[in-house]
Amino acid sequence: MRVLIVAPYGILGGAELSLLAALERRPADMDPRVLLVADGPLRERLAESGVPVWLAHGYDGSPDPRALGRFTRSLAALLREWRPDVVWALGQKGALLAAPACRLAGVPVVWHKVDLSWDRELAVPLAAATNGVIAVSEGAARALGPLRSRVLAIAPPPVTLAPDLRAPLDGPPTIGMLARGAPYKGHRELLRAAALLSGEFPDLRVLASCVPVPEYPGYRGELLALAAELGLRAELPEWLAPEEALPRLTVLVSATHRDEHGFGYEGFGLTIVEASWAGVPVVVAEGGGAAEALIDGHTGRLVPDADPSRLAEAIAPYLRDPELRARTGAAGHAFARERFAPEVVIPRLFAALEEAAR
Repeated sequence: MRVLIVAPYGILGGAELSLLAALERRPADMDPRVLLVADGPLRERLAESGVPVWLAHGYDGSPDPRALGRFTRSLAALLREWRPDVVWALGQKGALLAAPACRLAGVPVVWHKVDLSWDRELAVPLAAATNGVIAVSEGAARALGPLRSRVLAIAPPPVTLAPDLRAPLDGPPTIGMLARGAPYKGHRELLRAAALLSGEFPDLRVLASCVPVPEYPGYRGELLALAAELGLRAELPEWLAPEEALPRLTVLVSATHRDEHGFGYEGFGLTIVEASWAGVPVVVAEGGGAAEALIDGHTGRLVPDADPSRLAEAIAPYLRDPELRARTGAAGHAFARERFAPEVVIPRLFAALEEAAR
């Protein structure tokens, strides 16, 4: 099966890392090629995986009608020349760019819906313009409304951490998150929850990555100032690998929430199940597909929103009770392997592509 993947970004974000994980485990009879719309480190990683890459130029940002027309003509010519069996379009931008050319060339296109951005404007039109949808969660599929029947598969991103990664049950109490440096990720809420807990747990530490985001250049500095103001022991590195962070955490917190512009909710929430994989209890603010990444009361706690007092109330029992922490971590360890191991979720994705190609 020939598969052309239209990937709109060259970064190594969650969707791109999941793409790499899938391609590294692709069926022997699959011949993939990637059309990368913006250059970046993804191109080198694809080359290491033995996947040929074509690189488009001049399509950064939101495509205007003229750029979309130029892309459509170029992609239609490529489709007629290479003749793939199916096009796998990553994210809203990938589907928006690929769908017109696929219609012209008569090639089926599958939209891989990886988040909830622009759902109100684009979810239904893109589902109608493509031959099917692969959604990372039921929460991501919900926006399709009357076109929910076009979903070919629910395929969450796989956990690719080492099978033996386990968090220790001792060490200083530490809460934290792994997130990009955007306000809707909930760093401020995490710090304020830690301040509420620090009276009962004076040794409490905060460990939270704050990956730079161009739209929020001063955000990490603001967080460091807030941590100092609150008197917290806080580490806020720009990058922290899960393998490095999870063994240091007592509880992982996901405090992602909608901002005033409607952005923020997770399509799924891979870091939540990565924490469970390592045996770390999770506290998760509800919204998007995040609730599907835990079993409330079993692998962690689900709270209605990212209010610091609610987060602190849910975190505290795990800091107080080592037996509860161990029991919850063991449940998460089993849950993550049963539901989100690569051999569980990746076959769903390729089966959906084969269905669309047929």
